[in-house]
Amino acid sequence: MATADSLSAAPGRRAAADDIVGVVWRRRWIALSTFVAVLASVAALTASLTPAYEATGYMLVTPDRPVSSDFEQTQISSALLTTFEQLLQTQNLADEVKRRVGNRPGMPPEPANALTVEAVTDSQLLRVTTEAETPEAAQLLANTYTQVFQERTRQLASAGASTGKASVAEPATLPTNPVRPRPRLYLAAGALLAALAALGAALAAHRLDRRLEITDSMTEVLGLPIIGRIPQGSGADVERLLQGERLQSRDARAAAEGFRLVLANLTFANVGRRPRSVAIVSSDEQEGKSTVALSVGRAAGELDLPTLLVEADLRRPSLANKSGAGASSPRGFSSLLVHGATMGEAVWAVPDSSMDLLPAGPLPPNPAALLGSEALRDFDRAARERYELVLYDTPPLSVAADASLIASVAEGVVLVVDARRTQRRLAEQAVDQLRRSHTTIFGVVVNRVDPGPFTSGYYAEGPPDEQDGGRLGRAVESSR
Repeated sequence: MATADSLSAAPGRRAAADDIVGVVWRRRWIALSTFVAVLASVAALTASLTPAYEATGYMLVTPDRPVSSDFEQTQISSALLTTFEQLLQTQNLADEVKRRVGNRPGMPPEPANALTVEAVTDSQLLRVTTEAETPEAAQLLANTYTQVFQERTRQLASAGASTGKASVAEPATLPTNPVRPRPRLYLAAGALLAALAALGAALAAHRLDRRLEITDSMTEVLGLPIIGRIPQGSGADVERLLQGERLQSRDARAAAEGFRLVLANLTFANVGRRPRSVAIVSSDEQEGKSTVALSVGRAAGELDLPTLLVEADLRRPSLANKSGAGASSPRGFSSLLVHGATMGEAVWAVPDSSMDLLPAGPLPPNPAALLGSEALRDFDRAARERYELVLYDTPPLSVAADASLIASVAEGVVLVVDARRTQRRLAEQAVDQLRRSHTTIFGVVVNRVDPGPFTSGYYAEGPPDEQDGGRLGRAVESSR
């Protein structure tokens, strides 16, 4: 009967096994490459080994005088077998054998090292086995050993130095198959070794990988709810998206639904009320926050929500230029903060959308000082009065204090992480920085996830005449 401890331990063991399987699956390319490399190395080593053939002859050991009883016969035979077994392995005998066989092809340089002698149990036979690189050399070596030893024992018996003799009972036959290498056995052992090496490589890579680990089954990361997963797409589609094109591809529809879900989950994350201003942040650059900000804004535009996308990166702005906005106007977000322009003069209407884009404007010498002023709060209040939703595209949290200053003014933030490259240390520091500033974190958007589960379903196709499925596009790559 199973004990309580064993029953309680069983789920733990299953969970540990599931974790290992999950790690191997996530590192499957490392595991596969390691498996192939180890197995190929074993196969190459096997192919490079010199074949070895074994030939076996038998010698019959008999007393040279009559015995009076079976017991005496057994005792004498046992003593002779032990004696002759040792004499067969002497260096003098090996030297004589070497002289007779000469330097034939495949012959071992030292015959003594290629010899095995053993007494056959419950018999008067000695088994003489030799090894060589060719079948002919192995046969010749074994037969030469038995022939030479037969002559030696006869000489000993004639001289009265022995009470028995050894004669060739069965000469060695020509071997047909090598005893080494054994490709099937070696490859089977190599496959087992390769599997263990693959498992070790996967676990080592997992241990050494400093990236944030996110699986399909996770609902939280860094203690925060996941409010959206955006499938991996191409940089070319991102450029087309930023220019306002509508994409109708299968991946574009899946990405569009992903951003609509982010917008819906923002409502749930804010106690049933859609937030009026949201800062889109990331721990590092190249994680896709600008594209997330633009695409969530387009999703809000589909609902006819007046939306303002603010390019609040006053250090290395790029979203406005890629969108074609503000390229010919010197006014922008920085202009409003220094009271040099009105909002109506600085914003740019995004085509085919209810969203306006506010470019960064002239870059200030000290962005943190400008964003830390009361002007940012005044701007946020004015923007909320004019728009239903205000989205701030911020610089990375690891770069400077800019994103934290903007987050402290907005109702809350959405943290964008890259499923393929975000570093755990930077992500943890980003969350800690936001929490120290008492910022509400609505959740995490996981960017660049495996597109398989998101683009292979029935609903990813959409009706043939649907025109808005590709409006958001495959916005999963970073716009920076």
